[in-house]
Amino acid sequence: LDPRRSEPAVNVAKAYPSTDKMFEERAELTYFMSADKAPAFIEQVGRQLEVHAFHWSESEEPPPHYVTTLYFDSDTREIVRACESGHESVRLRAREYYDRDPELGILREPLLWLEVKTRAGASTRKARFAIPSDEIRSFLTDGSITRGMIMLQRPVWGESAEAVLNEVADLCNHTVGPLKPDCLAHYRRRAWQDAEETIRVTLDTELAFHRPPANLFQSGMTLSEALVTPPVAQPPFCLVE
Repeated sequence: LDPRRSEPAVNVAKAYPSTDKMFEERAELTYFMSADKAPAFIEQVGRQLEVHAFHWSESEEPPPHYVTTLYFDSDTREIVRACESGHESVRLRAREYYDRDPELGILREPLLWLEVKTRAGASTRKARFAIPSDEIRSFLTDGSITRGMIMLQRPVWGESAEAVLNEVADLCNHTVGPLKPDCLAHYRRRAWQDAEETIRVTLDTELAFHRPPANLFQSGMTLSEALVTPPVAQPPFCLVE
């Protein structure tokens, strides 16, 4: 966990970025860890890095934080096959963040984030932005970029918001057939980082994978509300990045 041994990384997990940089590059390493080692891991990392949380309760302890991630793919599973190859890959996913506060209940972030993540070895680049849920289907079907999408991004990204949207549209146009919801992943996330934001550690537990409902974007459900059927897989391990 020595920051001097890691390449500089920018914390791109903040809900509202304070920078207008469109693409952040970082070194990202992922590890599998048995669940019984999680308590000791949490204790040791907490001694060296500060806890990073979106909300804080009145007890000054961060409430449990959860992430629901929706992955997209084509009927021919082009994206997942590219990831399995081990070479450079591009993934499209939507994410919802929320906390389970013991006093206030569910604290859900008001925006659905759409992300494009490119990986080449340990190097990753990620662009993320909010998108109106009622425009997702047309955007993924024909790569259309509406004025509403761009205007929603400009308060955060500035005039260059269209560049990120174009990258997603380009991915949509290079698959055989339109992209559609393929898999829902749900997990609890704990995060730590140093004051200089040169290193960030995350621990994902309670992993579960679900099939997304066919009418996901027409039903008005949030991603976490779409977890209506039993998971198709619940790995016994944790993920560390």
